[in-house]
Amino acid sequence: MSVEALRCLKYVLAAAEIGSMRRVAQTFGVRESTISRSIGAIERQLDMQIFQRGHSGVQLTDQGRDWVESVRGHYLGLEEALSNTARRNAESNRLHIGLSAPFGREFLIRLVDRFEKACPDIEVTIQDGSCRKQANAIRRRSLDLAFMCGSCDMRACQSETIWQERIAALLSADHHLAKKSSLIWRDLAGERLLVPQGADGPLLDPCLARQITACEQTPIIEQCRACQATVILKVQIGKGFTITGESFAKGLSVEGTVWRPVTGPHSIGVIKAVWLDSNPKRAVLRLLGMARNVAAERELALE
Repeated sequence: MSVEALRCLKYVLAAAEIGSMRRVAQTFGVRESTISRSIGAIERQLDMQIFQRGHSGVQLTDQGRDWVESVRGHYLGLEEALSNTARRNAESNRLHIGLSAPFGREFLIRLVDRFEKACPDIEVTIQDGSCRKQANAIRRRSLDLAFMCGSCDMRACQSETIWQERIAALLSADHHLAKKSSLIWRDLAGERLLVPQGADGPLLDPCLARQITACEQTPIIEQCRACQATVILKVQIGKGFTITGESFAKGLSVEGTVWRPVTGPHSIGVIKAVWLDSNPKRAVLRLLGMARNVAAERELALE
């Protein structure tokens, strides 16, 4: 069925419901003569009078009533199918990315910048959240690809280790550990590791918390009902420390604070990409390929 035929049928169904060509024209923002011509075209094609015209409006003829009832369901089904297709086509121009680790952010910045330059017609959105919730979002297809802690269990999804980097701790410049060039988790034993609040909870996933607390002497993890900016303020006034990836820390200077790399056991943050093989968006595989390239370029630079 052509677009013009669908439009004419839409006018017929509206006139049958409203009972006035003038009001149908007002509803759709067209001339009354357009509605009249469209209905007349269908009547001529069917060789049947659908409406009885009068000064007070239009009424369905008996034949017209039977015909309208027979086609209404088909039209509504076709309209829904066309709307769903349009929504899917619009969604194919969007890529939803998740991040559920405090490290890997510098990697993601470079990746998204490269992708947007290569694919300017695709809109990229980024959201944070726990590994569990992001994995569920991938299975529901509300997320296309997520970058998560390497120790998270991602059953029913495809996953691949994509990035590794040392964890860095942000301390107040007056902190007694600020004089050390690097730290181990034992140095931070009893110190408060401040974790900001994300959209669906604290941004330190349980799997990462288990990694940090795997040593005998570890920091106290404090879940803050606050954003990242407030957590940094608390660090500045000596209320604790926070962590991120070392590569991101090198490019971020915060007044009154110092970054120190964490070394020793359990000090490497591992990021893996997680996605569904059945995701139909070609952009997912293109982004994944770019992610591998960004990681490989970093490895070459470090050699």
